[in-house]
Amino acid sequence: MQVIDPDKKLSAGDQVTLVIEEDKEGGLPRVVTATGDIEIPQLFRVRVSGKTTTEASADIKRRLEADYYYHATVRLNIDRVSPISVRAGTVTISGQVRAPGPQEMIAGEDLTLSVAIQKSGNFTEWAKPDKVKLTRQVNGVAQTSIYNVEKIIRDGDSSADPKLKDGDRVFVDKAWARWK
Repeated sequence: MQVIDPDKKLSAGDQVTLVIEEDKEGGLPRVVTATGDIEIPQLFRVRVSGKTTTEASADIKRRLEADYYYHATVRLNIDRVSPISVRAGTVTISGQVRAPGPQEMIAGEDLTLSVAIQKSGNFTEWAKPDKVKLTRQVNGVAQTSIYNVEKIIRDGDSSADPKLKDGDRVFVDKAWARWK
Protein backbone atom coordinates (compact mmCIF):
# COMPACT_ATOMS: atom_id res chain seq x y z
CA MET A 1 0.00 0.00 0.00
CA GLN A 2 1.31 3.41 -0.99
CA VAL A 3 1.41 6.11 1.69
CA ILE A 4 0.47 9.47 0.19
CA ASP A 5 1.49 12.79 1.68
CA PRO A 6 -1.74 14.55 2.78
CA ASP A 7 -0.18 17.90 1.79
CA LYS A 8 0.52 16.71 -1.77
CA LYS A 9 -0.91 19.05 -4.36
CA LEU A 10 -3.23 17.36 -6.82
CA SER A 11 -2.19 17.16 -10.46
CA ALA A 12 -3.50 15.75 -13.72
CA GLY A 13 -3.90 11.98 -13.72
CA ASP A 14 -4.28 11.62 -9.94
CA GLN A 15 -7.09 9.25 -8.96
CA VAL A 16 -9.28 10.49 -6.12
CA THR A 17 -12.46 9.49 -4.32
CA LEU A 18 -15.08 12.18 -3.75
CA VAL A 19 -17.51 11.66 -0.88
CA ILE A 20 -20.49 13.97 -0.32
CA GLU A 21 -21.94 12.61 2.93
CA GLU A 22 -25.40 14.08 2.33
CA ASP A 23 -25.79 12.08 -0.91
CA LYS A 24 -25.38 8.77 0.97
CA GLU A 25 -24.06 7.18 -2.24
CA GLY A 26 -20.60 6.35 -1.02
CA GLY A 27 -17.41 7.44 -2.67
CA LEU A 28 -17.30 8.47 -6.31
CA PRO A 29 -14.03 7.64 -8.06
CA ARG A 30 -12.69 10.49 -10.15
CA VAL A 31 -9.55 11.21 -12.17
CA VAL A 32 -8.09 14.70 -12.35
CA THR A 33 -8.31 15.71 -16.02
CA ALA A 34 -5.44 17.08 -18.08
CA THR A 35 -6.92 20.54 -17.49
CA GLY A 36 -6.77 19.97 -13.72
CA ASP A 37 -10.51 19.51 -13.07
CA ILE A 38 -12.75 16.84 -11.60
CA GLU A 39 -16.39 16.29 -12.47
CA ILE A 40 -18.92 16.79 -9.67
CA PRO A 41 -22.27 14.93 -9.84
CA GLN A 42 -24.26 18.17 -9.82
CA LEU A 43 -23.06 18.83 -13.39
CA PHE A 44 -20.06 21.08 -12.95
CA ARG A 45 -16.31 20.86 -12.97
CA VAL A 46 -14.02 22.13 -10.25
CA ARG A 47 -10.34 23.02 -10.70
CA VAL A 48 -8.36 20.98 -8.16
CA SER A 49 -4.91 20.93 -9.74
CA GLY A 50 -2.35 22.67 -7.54
CA LYS A 51 -4.53 22.32 -4.41
CA THR A 52 -4.28 19.90 -1.51
CA THR A 53 -7.26 17.61 -0.85
CA THR A 54 -8.25 19.87 2.07
CA GLU A 55 -8.20 22.99 -0.12
CA ALA A 56 -10.07 21.25 -2.94
CA SER A 57 -12.69 19.85 -0.51
CA ALA A 58 -13.30 23.32 0.93
CA ASP A 59 -13.75 24.77 -2.57
CA ILE A 60 -16.19 22.00 -3.57
CA LYS A 61 -18.11 22.44 -0.30
CA ARG A 62 -18.40 26.20 -0.87
CA ARG A 63 -19.71 25.71 -4.42
CA LEU A 64 -22.18 22.99 -3.40
CA GLU A 65 -23.54 25.11 -0.55
CA ALA A 66 -23.94 28.09 -2.87
CA ASP A 67 -26.34 26.25 -5.20
CA TYR A 68 -27.38 22.77 -4.02
CA TYR A 69 -27.06 22.15 -0.28
CA TYR A 70 -27.82 24.03 2.89
CA HIS A 71 -24.87 22.19 4.43
CA ALA A 72 -22.45 19.85 2.64
CA THR A 73 -19.85 17.54 4.11
CA VAL A 74 -17.19 16.87 1.49
CA ARG A 75 -14.19 14.54 1.68
CA LEU A 76 -11.64 14.10 -1.06
CA ASN A 77 -9.08 11.31 -0.79
CA ILE A 78 -6.16 10.50 -3.05
CA ASP A 79 -6.32 6.87 -4.14
CA ARG A 80 -3.38 6.89 -6.53
CA VAL A 81 -0.87 9.49 -7.59
CA SER A 82 -0.36 9.79 -11.31
CA PRO A 83 2.92 8.22 -12.35
CA ILE A 84 3.12 10.68 -15.22
CA SER A 85 3.62 14.39 -14.71
CA VAL A 86 1.78 16.50 -17.22
CA ARG A 87 4.16 18.95 -18.82
CA ALA A 88 2.97 22.56 -18.82
CA GLY A 89 5.91 24.13 -20.62
CA THR A 90 9.63 24.75 -20.50
CA VAL A 91 11.86 27.52 -19.18
CA THR A 92 15.53 27.85 -20.05
CA ILE A 93 18.17 28.63 -17.43
CA SER A 94 21.59 29.75 -18.64
CA GLY A 95 24.70 31.46 -17.40
CA GLN A 96 26.32 30.99 -14.00
CA VAL A 97 24.30 28.08 -12.58
CA ARG A 98 25.71 24.62 -11.95
CA ALA A 99 23.33 22.79 -14.33
CA PRO A 100 22.14 25.16 -17.08
CA GLY A 101 19.55 24.04 -19.58
CA PRO A 102 15.81 23.61 -20.06
CA GLN A 103 13.53 22.86 -17.13
CA GLU A 104 10.11 21.35 -17.59
CA MET A 105 7.19 22.96 -15.85
CA ILE A 106 4.61 20.59 -14.35
CA ALA A 107 0.89 21.32 -14.69
CA GLY A 108 -0.63 22.52 -11.45
CA GLU A 109 2.69 23.47 -9.88
CA ASP A 110 4.03 27.01 -9.82
CA LEU A 111 7.69 27.40 -10.72
CA THR A 112 9.26 30.56 -9.33
CA LEU A 113 12.54 32.16 -10.35
CA SER A 114 14.35 31.20 -7.14
CA VAL A 115 13.12 27.58 -7.29
CA ALA A 116 14.17 27.26 -10.95
CA ILE A 117 17.68 28.46 -10.06
CA GLN A 118 17.86 26.03 -7.14
CA LYS A 119 16.72 23.19 -9.43
CA SER A 120 19.59 24.20 -11.74
CA GLY A 121 22.08 23.39 -9.00
CA ASN A 122 22.09 26.95 -7.64
CA PHE A 123 24.56 29.70 -8.47
CA THR A 124 28.23 29.09 -9.27
CA GLU A 125 30.87 30.98 -7.29
CA TRP A 126 31.15 33.48 -10.19
CA ALA A 127 27.43 34.29 -10.40
CA LYS A 128 25.84 37.71 -9.92
CA PRO A 129 22.78 36.61 -7.90
CA ASP A 130 21.66 40.21 -7.42
CA LYS A 131 21.22 40.82 -11.16
CA VAL A 132 19.37 37.82 -12.62
CA LYS A 133 17.70 38.54 -15.97
CA LEU A 134 14.27 37.14 -16.77
CA THR A 135 13.21 37.55 -20.41
CA ARG A 136 9.60 36.89 -21.38
CA GLN A 137 7.77 37.31 -24.69
CA VAL A 138 4.76 39.62 -24.28
CA ASN A 139 2.70 40.13 -27.43
CA GLY A 140 5.68 39.11 -29.55
CA VAL A 141 8.06 41.54 -27.84
CA ALA A 142 10.87 40.37 -25.56
CA GLN A 143 10.72 42.08 -22.17
CA THR A 144 13.61 41.71 -19.74
CA SER A 145 13.40 42.33 -16.00
CA ILE A 146 16.23 42.11 -13.48
CA TYR A 147 15.74 40.44 -10.09
CA ASN A 148 17.85 40.25 -6.94
CA VAL A 149 17.39 36.52 -6.32
CA GLU A 150 19.96 36.58 -3.51
CA LYS A 151 17.68 39.01 -1.59
CA ILE A 152 14.52 37.05 -2.46
CA ILE A 153 16.04 33.87 -1.01
CA ARG A 154 17.61 35.61 1.99
CA ASP A 155 14.42 37.50 2.94
CA GLY A 156 12.04 34.68 2.00
CA ASP A 157 9.90 37.26 0.17
CA SER A 158 7.67 35.12 -2.03
CA SER A 159 5.81 38.19 -3.32
CA ALA A 160 9.05 39.40 -4.97
CA ASP A 161 9.74 35.98 -6.53
CA PRO A 162 8.12 35.94 -10.01
CA LYS A 163 6.24 32.90 -11.25
CA LEU A 164 7.76 31.65 -14.47
CA LYS A 165 5.76 31.00 -17.63
CA ASP A 166 6.28 28.69 -20.58
CA GLY A 167 9.03 30.04 -22.83
CA ASP A 168 10.70 32.25 -20.20
CA ARG A 169 14.49 32.57 -20.36
CA VAL A 170 16.61 33.14 -17.26
CA PHE A 171 20.20 34.33 -17.49
CA VAL A 172 22.63 34.57 -14.56
CA ASP A 173 25.46 36.92 -15.48
CA LYS A 174 29.10 36.39 -14.57
CA ALA A 175 30.80 38.55 -11.95
CA TRP A 176 34.29 39.60 -12.96
CA ALA A 177 35.44 39.73 -9.36
CA ARG A 178 34.41 37.72 -6.31
CA TRP A 179 33.76 39.70 -3.14
CA LYS A 180 32.98 36.85 -0.79
